[in-house]
Amino acid sequence: MKHQQILVKLAAPFLVRALDEDLARWVGWQMLRSPEESRADTDVVRPILARWRCLLDADDTAPDTRHRGWVALAVLLHRYGLTDEAVTAHALTSIDALNRDVVLSDAFARQSPTIKRFLTTPPSALTRRPRRPSALTLLRPGDVISIQVAAKFYTAFVRQVAASRAYPVIEFYSGSFDRPPTLGQLSGRPAALDRGHARFGVVGLNYLPDPANQVLAVAAQHQQPPLGNEPEPGEGLYTMTDIIRLQRDITRLSATSTA
Repeated sequence: MKHQQILVKLAAPFLVRALDEDLARWVGWQMLRSPEESRADTDVVRPILARWRCLLDADDTAPDTRHRGWVALAVLLHRYGLTDEAVTAHALTSIDALNRDVVLSDAFARQSPTIKRFLTTPPSALTRRPRRPSALTLLRPGDVISIQVAAKFYTAFVRQVAASRAYPVIEFYSGSFDRPPTLGQLSGRPAALDRGHARFGVVGLNYLPDPANQVLAVAAQHQQPPLGNEPEPGEGLYTMTDIIRLQRDITRLSATSTA
């Protein structure tokens, strides 16, 4: 049994691709850390779960989608030499649920005992970094997006698309919301920090709709970015990050913002 054989049987190529891209990028970055830094599995799993909880634990997500997501996550972690007891337990339960509800093929049902044994076998450690996913964003200037971190929603405006459409540069409006805001709530709202300090180039912010359900569309071709002064000459235009580290960046931005 190979990882790809299981993933194909899930019949969810868009979800699997997006999750695989997140993990490959994040695992690769972790492997570049110095030997003195911790490389525990939770360094990878916890931020990935924080991003994908919006799909894996959401009440408004179709049950079969949640189940496929848990299985895909367990399989991909195993592919990248990682394991997480809670994720594996969810995946095993999800396999039973998918079979009970006859969601997938007969081949998946027949091979489920083998798949379960495979997922509970210790994975082989990676000997080289995963291949870096290609970078191409579908977002466009003027898009307004809401990003959920924990129970709060933070809203950003797409300022530009950089590096031949590789990633968007977004700027956050001030404040957070209990649900995705309306354009009326954003009208006249300042940036979270002035002079470009709330702007980020986000690698991996590729899809809208977002397969992880963390990023939601608020508006397209919007004409009113967050209000504030432009960066001074010699100051950086924006901070580079990626879709996983962005969660930490948002938390820090929220803590330092006085708006």
